[in-house]
Amino acid sequence: MKNPYLKRVIKFLHSHVLMSFIIYGAAIGILAGALWGTFQFVKPLPPDKVIMVTGSESGAYYAFAMRYKAFFAGHGYDLEVRTSNGSMDNLAILSDPESDVQAAFMQGGIAKADDHPHLESLAALYYEPVWVFVSKRLRLETLADLKGRRVAVGAEGSGTNHLVSMLLAENGVTAENAEFLPEGAGMAAPKLLNREIDALFTIAGVDSKAVRELSGANRTVELYSFDRAETYVRTHHFLKKLTLPPGGIDLMRDLPADDVTLVAPAANLIIRDDLHPALRYLFLLAAAKIHGEGDMFAMSGEFPNGQALLFPLSDESANFFKSGPPFLMRYLPFQAAITAERLKILLIPLLTLLFPLFKITPPAYRWQIRRRIFKWYKHLKRLDMEALDLTDAARAEEMLDQLKEMDRQVLETSVPLSYTDNVYSLRVHIRLIRTRLERIVEKAGSAG
Repeated sequence: MKNPYLKRVIKFLHSHVLMSFIIYGAAIGILAGALWGTFQFVKPLPPDKVIMVTGSESGAYYAFAMRYKAFFAGHGYDLEVRTSNGSMDNLAILSDPESDVQAAFMQGGIAKADDHPHLESLAALYYEPVWVFVSKRLRLETLADLKGRRVAVGAEGSGTNHLVSMLLAENGVTAENAEFLPEGAGMAAPKLLNREIDALFTIAGVDSKAVRELSGANRTVELYSFDRAETYVRTHHFLKKLTLPPGGIDLMRDLPADDVTLVAPAANLIIRDDLHPALRYLFLLAAAKIHGEGDMFAMSGEFPNGQALLFPLSDESANFFKSGPPFLMRYLPFQAAITAERLKILLIPLLTLLFPLFKITPPAYRWQIRRRIFKWYKHLKRLDMEALDLTDAARAEEMLDQLKEMDRQVLETSVPLSYTDNVYSLRVHIRLIRTRLERIVEKAGSAG
């Protein structure tokens, strides 16, 4: 290249781009490494799909699950709903380590928490009253009067079957002294109306088809009022004493005509402990929307809650019931909120390192620039010390040649304009030593 000025400019740009790349690239590399390290401890994004097991398609669990499914779909997630025989089946499925199911509805009181350490309760959702419909000809006073009778106790694998068998056993009624039919209300109701069986137990809501149908058959069937409800709830703390007021089933037909005392466990939303935290909050948001309005037995806002739980309450639920949903979920779409939550965690190392990096990087860059100039001072000082007592003109000539070459190289050193004062300061110092050496050479020439 013939133009020396252009050559110098290109050299300057090449040198400083490379230096900037090295220094700032190192800073970015440190920051990226810190972010990567932090990312290893951040929960991954939740899966797009979660599987839930409920009950039969004719039951309340399945109906509620379909509302959950619609809620999940509205937030961009797929909730797959599977059917089962009921709560006991759901417990077995969710407890199976080979199962891909991660959530289920379950009836309170069906298991001990210590026997299932990997399960957690997200919330209690609503009361599930125990209804007992009996043939009027029995004139039932206590459950003990069902000895020797044909009784529908709920399908095998259902929570109804589990709870009813326990209550009857406490009253001395067992499969040895009575005939238990493992049938749900859908199958057993016609048999009760036709007097093929003597009593029917079911766990359902007030709006259940079977409850409304059997309550209206007041000529042949009557609804049993638990006269020992207080004893049951004190014996089994997962049960709640409820009062169905007159007209609670049908106001127009005044069904029932008098107060009816019932006992009820609470339906629980159960998860495995490996369910993603974000999906836990999505379940809780769905539960608040679907169950928060209340019903005949619960005031608005009473459910979901952290009471009457089957398993220990999850940490997310404890925070949810104490403070509501996380701050970002209140104001952002769900997916945007969980993404922002992840970024918030990643910002911790970013902000921690960014400030010191911004403080360290410019001084490091300045040091690299000055180093290009100051490296000459070591050689210059050695020459200066030698020139202090020098009398040999030949050696002085050699040193002058070295200084001229040094001066040329310093002049060609590429530095930003803001650092040229350092270049010229060095050249002045070189000139001082050259002047001393030139005097030595002149003095030697005059003496010759």
